[in-house]
Amino acid sequence: MDLFISMKAEPFDRALEPYWKTMAMPTAQSGGYFIAEYRESDAEKIKLLKRYVEILRGKLDGDNFLIELTSLGFLVKKKVDDTVDYMDEWEKWVLLSRALYNELSDVVED
Repeated sequence: MDLFISMKAEPFDRALEPYWKTMAMPTAQSGGYFIAEYRESDAEKIKLLKRYVEILRGKLDGDNFLIELTSLGFLVKKKVDDTVDYMDEWEKWVLLSRALYNELSDVVED
């Protein structure tokens, strides 16, 4: 199983978006999400991951977390709190993502 941790934000001015792709220029962004993607290549293990999503949805606060199924597993997204120090939030997100990965590894690998 693989874990990918990232952050994605929405640009302030979406009208300029076509230019960003060609210019690869940083821009002001808001509405960011921390993202943890859990992927598996084995079809049986993917089924286990998707069943685990239902349990996870019951445990995580739906107002702060989004869970999306993918063809290889699922994504967990958490809205970035702009009122808190970004690096502190990022470190907490990495710890949470890794703890979830460790728990999932125990479930999926058995």
